Amino acid sequence: MTDVRNMRLHSRPSLTPADAEANRWSFALESAGLGVWDSNLTTGQCYYSATWKKMLGYREDELGDSSDLWLTLIHPDDKQRAIESGERHISGETSQIETEFRLRHKDGHWVWVLDRGRVVEWDKNGRPSRMIGVQTDITDQKNAELELTLLNERIQLALDAGQVGLWHFNSETEIVLWDRRMREIFGIGPGPDEVPRATWHNLLHPDDAARAEREIESTFETGEPMKTSYRIIKPDGEVRHVFALARRVRYETMPDMLMGSIWDITEEVLNAEALAREKDLYRITLQSIGDAVLTTDVDNNITFANPAAERLLLLDAQDLIGSRLEDVLNLIDEGTGTTLVSTTSRAMQIGQTVESAENVLFVRADGGRRSLRDIASPLFDLTGAITGSVLVIQDVTSARNLQKELSHAATHDALTGLLNRTAFESAVSSLIEKSGDEAPYALLYIDLDRFKMVNDTLGHAAGDALLKMATSSMNNSLPDSAIIGRLGGDEFAVLLPTSKFEEAEEAAERLIGEIRTIRLPWDGKIQNIGASIGIAALDEPGVTLAEAIARADAACYAAKAEGRNRSAIYNINTGAARQNLASIQAASGILEALSEGRLQVYGQEIRAISNTDDHSICIEILSRMTGANGEIIAPAEFIPAAERFGLMGIVDRWIIQHTLETYGPKLMQMKNVSLAINLSANTISDPTLWPFLQSTIEKTKVSPSRLIFEITETTAVNNYEAAEHFVTEARAAGCRISLDDFGTGLSSFGYLHRFKVDSIKIDGAFIEKLSKSRLDQAVVASIGGIARELGVDVIAEHIEDLQAVDILKSLGIGYGQGFLFHRPQPLQALLQSLEKVEARQS
Repeated sequence: MTDVRNMRLHSRPSLTPADAEANRWSFALESAGLGVWDSNLTTGQCYYSATWKKMLGYREDELGDSSDLWLTLIHPDDKQRAIESGERHISGETSQIETEFRLRHKDGHWVWVLDRGRVVEWDKNGRPSRMIGVQTDITDQKNAELELTLLNERIQLALDAGQVGLWHFNSETEIVLWDRRMREIFGIGPGPDEVPRATWHNLLHPDDAARAEREIESTFETGEPMKTSYRIIKPDGEVRHVFALARRVRYETMPDMLMGSIWDITEEVLNAEALAREKDLYRITLQSIGDAVLTTDVDNNITFANPAAERLLLLDAQDLIGSRLEDVLNLIDEGTGTTLVSTTSRAMQIGQTVESAENVLFVRADGGRRSLRDIASPLFDLTGAITGSVLVIQDVTSARNLQKELSHAATHDALTGLLNRTAFESAVSSLIEKSGDEAPYALLYIDLDRFKMVNDTLGHAAGDALLKMATSSMNNSLPDSAIIGRLGGDEFAVLLPTSKFEEAEEAAERLIGEIRTIRLPWDGKIQNIGASIGIAALDEPGVTLAEAIARADAACYAAKAEGRNRSAIYNINTGAARQNLASIQAASGILEALSEGRLQVYGQEIRAISNTDDHSICIEILSRMTGANGEIIAPAEFIPAAERFGLMGIVDRWIIQHTLETYGPKLMQMKNVSLAINLSANTISDPTLWPFLQSTIEKTKVSPSRLIFEITETTAVNNYEAAEHFVTEARAAGCRISLDDFGTGLSSFGYLHRFKVDSIKIDGAFIEKLSKSRLDQAVVASIGGIARELGVDVIAEHIEDLQAVDILKSLGIGYGQGFLFHRPQPLQALLQSLEKVEARQS
């Protein structure tokens, strides 16, 4: 096929009658101002009319007549399309050439042309030999189309941005057309533009349907534009709010039409409803809150006042509005009495929220003084300019008074009004720090004598009355410069500004004499008390307050030991004070040992008297403490201190938990070994003891039948109700109970009627000299006989000689414990040795 690019060569063929006819048509086209081209497909020549060249801004003689002339001027993006259009026509695929493309104008811009042409001659073989065409300048049309396209795109963008749906209704055809957005708004999904007329009616909310239909009918009848809103129910049941516009369109040659737009305003409606609710809530809140709220303009004139503001300022809102804030709210500093600049003025000045300073005081018109806390914030308009302020005022008078009361309560004893222990120690430490290493002070530790007896027998009310009277005695007899504190219970401490023992001792004696004069009439009798006082100086470099209190406490304990109602001075060389201090230090060391893991668990075997070589069926759990330097500390050195200072409950719980958690699994693997654990008076008195034990037993899975809890006779006597409750709970769970140190009290046998126990342990004092004392033998025989009658086991303690073993056998005592049988050893080592014995026996 001949390339069309080679067919448009300029040519001047010889004229035949046919050619002359063609030329006449060409001249006619040229006279119409159209661009004409004439291409000889056989020779490849092409003719371009002068009007064609003029269309592109050229003179007739200015352009050559090259065959590829049009290809040199065509826009690159249009070139291939134009070529393919000619080739399809020449090949017979199309009836004519008709295509649009751009040609470059002489001045550089592009001219859009509509190219139309067709084959007009064929050779003898039927092949196309000549084509003639016309090119029309359609640039204006194209620009108009482009502008229309851009306009449509802008309109569509606006509609999309506004989520607007468009529709129209032809009254003659009754066809309804919805665009894509309309279908989305009404939730009917993609589909054709034409929708059934009933679609809109069916989706109207029942409560809004009649009104919406009336309004659209009115618009069609009267021509008045419609502007309304209503609800629709989408096919999925969702209710939406829409805003609708409609207009009647009427042309002479066309039937009437309704055209309209709809957009979804659900969010705006919901937001407006929420805003209305919020405004109503704000209004109700401002009316009901206890805080005063005022707003001002930029000149600080009041523009709003809520009821709380009226109550605070003792003025009605109508009197407040229009007044300057400073005229009705004059604030002063409670500490200095100076007038304060209003927070609203400062807030508007700096453009930020401002809170009031501390201690703001307001003196009301009735003379009342109120403590206030206020916060002001500037108000801005849409341009960011400050238009006024809002002030929120809290009347904190009650809170400030309560704060003062709480502050006093936090540092003072509620009963006596004296400094509490924490506040006393803080005040004393501060003075010591200011005075340096050699503080010129003496510390008095005061313990009331016979107070506990009165408090326990007559009740706490009598005890409280005595404490108040003792406090009055201290305030009367001690100098004003003294700092007095209640450490707890009936214990007090005083810091005297003197470093001389003589002066401190004189002050102590005066106080003892004052307290001796106390007489409390109660229940028809006169109650009195005394005081023992320990004195320690703070003149030794490096002595801390804790050490000084411990020394004074030790001296006080020595004064009690010497007969009470007296004072004693701490002296490191004085035996009693030194021992008491050692006891205090030992108590402190127990807590340190627990925290540092220096408390250890030991065990001592309890064996059958009938065969002392046979190993234990029971192990008594004992405790040992390792000192900071590694030496082993015996129980006799720290248990008394723990009992005196109420620490045995902590120690007992640690022993129970540590023993069962660490050695419980191994214990349950052994056949018949049980553990006997001692419980102190502090521990028995704890109402949470059994729940703690029960939880530990369940956690460690130790069988209750393997546990024996030893209670001393003294503990049972002093804490009878607590001991009875524990014994009942423990035995019900399967644990066993042993009454320890039996025989030491006058009513030992009587308590066997009250307590259901599984065994009794004869106090070691009856066993140590058993072979030499007929009285001890008689006591042991009596205990053994009664135990057999009750069906309980008997265990003898402190067995250290073979003669005692023979006597115990003869008296029918079943079990024994002592150094003769086994010396205490670490529990882990003891269990390992017993495990080996069991392995050999099996």
